[in-house]
Amino acid sequence: MCFAIFMHIDPITLSAFSLAVVVLALTPGPDLFLILGRGLAQGRMAAIFTVLGFLLAGVVQVPLLALGLATLIAENPVLFDLIRYAGGAYLIWRGAKMLFGPVPDPAGDGSATVSRGEALREGFVASLVNPKGHAFMLAFLPQFVDPTAGSVAVQFVVLGLVMRVVAFMVEVTLATFSGTVGAVLRRSRRARIALERIAGLLIVAIGVRLLLLEPPELREAK
Repeated sequence: MCFAIFMHIDPITLSAFSLAVVVLALTPGPDLFLILGRGLAQGRMAAIFTVLGFLLAGVVQVPLLALGLATLIAENPVLFDLIRYAGGAYLIWRGAKMLFGPVPDPAGDGSATVSRGEALREGFVASLVNPKGHAFMLAFLPQFVDPTAGSVAVQFVVLGLVMRVVAFMVEVTLATFSGTVGAVLRRSRRARIALERIAGLLIVAIGVRLLLLEPPELREAK
């Protein structure tokens, strides 16, 4: 069914949608900063596994959004607060460890000081509670949905998955690039320490931003 609906999507519409996703992925924001920070400070694989975390979060986000997650959050600000507080606190804790903890000497091999599992988990948490992706889907997905092409909910899922795949390709490219640049910079111990602290600061900043977010209904009331 998903494949049949995908085949009914106009190629021009799909191309425009994909281009919008590329622009979103390249727009400065929590996801972009987390990828660059990971790549520069802790290596290509740490950044790539962070991106994989984003992809896994998308697998959760897409069907929930298609089923009306935005309405659920708007009507349940307590749920919104629980998500952002839990995610923000976790990211602040991880970033603080990078800011104030020791920076291991990888003996010049440029290996990451964060496990792949940690990078995956942090990418998942940061993306799942990041409102930018939700806002993009809620604002733009309806413009690409054609009620005559089949189930609207399934179209949301198909387009949402296209969004995540396109974003994944862009983000993996950014992760690879930042990891390559970081490998050169980390040859200097002083630069390695500085990059680790900067990455930690970025993660703390993302966590603080989540804690300071207001529920959607409060923002709209202003």
